Amino acid sequence: YTLFHTEPVGLFHLQLCDNLSCMLRRSEDLLRHLETVLGIEKGGTTPDGLFTLSTVECLGACEMAPVMQVGDDYHGDLDIARIDALLDRLRAAAGQTTGAELAAAGPPGE
Repeated sequence: YTLFHTEPVGLFHLQLCDNLSCMLRRSEDLLRHLETVLGIEKGGTTPDGLFTLSTVECLGACEMAPVMQVGDDYHGDLDIARIDALLDRLRAAAGQTTGAELAAAGPPGE
């Protein structure tokens, strides 16, 4: 069950679809890339608390495969360059927010 967490997740919870449509479009390669650039394995959170990396069964957006959900937003037709650009945008967004603002906002996606 991917919506229930027993431990805190990062500010940005990266949920990469690994179902058939996304797998056929190389989501496994994207997962390996994310693990490498973030320095964590699937299920882990970066030491700075910015990113948690998970896989999910299906996001219901097969027409955009491969797809990743971050908070409430879907990102589709992903490749390594698009993932790197997305990570850069998320890091920049986190850098523009104070700790107090993050705490007041609650978990991403709510």
